[in-house]
Amino acid sequence: MIHINNLTLSFHGNCILDSINLHIQPHEIVAIIGASGAGKSTFLRCLNLLEKPQSGNISIDNLSFDVSKFKRDQIVKFRQQTAMVFQQFNLFPQKNALENVMEGLVIVKKYPKEKAKQIAYEKLVEVGLADRVDHYPKQLSGGQQQRVAIARALAMNPKVLLLDEPTSALDPELVGEVLATIKMAAKSGITMILVSHEMSFVHDIATRVLFLDKGQIIEDGSPDKVFLNPVQQRTRDFLSRYYSAMQMDYEI
Repeated sequence: MIHINNLTLSFHGNCILDSINLHIQPHEIVAIIGASGAGKSTFLRCLNLLEKPQSGNISIDNLSFDVSKFKRDQIVKFRQQTAMVFQQFNLFPQKNALENVMEGLVIVKKYPKEKAKQIAYEKLVEVGLADRVDHYPKQLSGGQQQRVAIARALAMNPKVLLLDEPTSALDPELVGEVLATIKMAAKSGITMILVSHEMSFVHDIATRVLFLDKGQIIEDGSPDKVFLNPVQQRTRDFLSRYYSAMQMDYEI
């Protein structure tokens, strides 16, 4: 479904993504982990061209593009294949929850307002916010705002859902409700690529885990393989900090 070949991106002479090659099958839940500065969020942003790589090829289903030769109309068409949930919620403060979810359906997909309203309401119900459709962002908790953002992404019916540290801006007590919403979305069968520092959640939800280090994928496997039997010493060193914090009763 998703094919990434030789994806490379540098800033001011610093290599951020180093010739990444990756193939993702439909319905996979791929989690990307790694230290800060490893290139995780940048990689995710490249998949909908919020960051433009210098070279490489990205394919989603039958859409395949050389990233160095994108034209404006191709970028719009390509972005319609994905939907992204950001660390910050990026809701329109002057629009209520229903209107925030409707926005992309009306502006991007050109749906009639009544159809957009119906879809938006259904998605808000799915994320447990049926009683908050008329509330504005300032009237919602951080967790509720992020759930509106997830509803907005799902409403676009994307082929791939991208999530960039979706709980990092939340108070700890609000994290659970957002993780439960993401888990609900995963059960729907949507292909998902997730960047997260919530290791226990990653282990629970992902079908595949990638460890990114210095712009390269150095570990790729099932959650049990990566978390319990990693190949690379760098992966072991990274995960050992989390196991120590969790007071696990085994070592790797």
